[in-house]
Amino acid sequence: MSTSPASTSSSTNGAPSAPGIDTAPAGPRPGRRAVRIVLVVIVLALATMWVYALFFASKEAVYKVNDPVWRDHAEEVCTRYEEQRLALTDTGQGYIAEPTQEQMIARADVVDTATDLLEQMIAEVTATVPATARDQELVTRYAGFYATMIADRRAYTARLRSFELGPYRETKVEGGPVTNLLVDFATVNELPHCSPPQELGGDS
Repeated sequence: MSTSPASTSSSTNGAPSAPGIDTAPAGPRPGRRAVRIVLVVIVLALATMWVYALFFASKEAVYKVNDPVWRDHAEEVCTRYEEQRLALTDTGQGYIAEPTQEQMIARADVVDTATDLLEQMIAEVTATVPATARDQELVTRYAGFYATMIADRRAYTARLRSFELGPYRETKVEGGPVTNLLVDFATVNELPHCSPPQELGGDS
């Protein structure tokens, strides 16, 4: 009995292939392709960020005032006022656990006098205007931070005068105590005597 050539089919290696089955190799699945695309995008974004940071981003510190004349003026003023504050009655005893009312009033008087000096200091520091608009904006922000700290000190002495026991409390700015920003500004501009006084501590 003869078999017609059309009645059988063979694969390239001579083995018969089942009819209706696609033997072409499967391509990458759509889900895997999407994951690969996302990974490539992330890698490219990270590479771009590092290239920009290393070669194109400004290396200037955020609070750096470029005007050296202003910085010299500020340090001279702050040094002068710090000497006056240190000449006051010692406020470094810290929080008194059980002060008398007289002690609370006396401490409030000393802190208020020191705060008066800080107000005069920052007013004199900012009376001199740096050369560029950028530097002027930085000094304005610095003065604003100082104003916040001064308000915190006034609130503290108001509580003392009301015979309310409690620690000195700092306003949080940009996620931390305002004095952190004042320290950053003084440090980057090499103004050690313009750092905020630390005699009151703080609970923030």
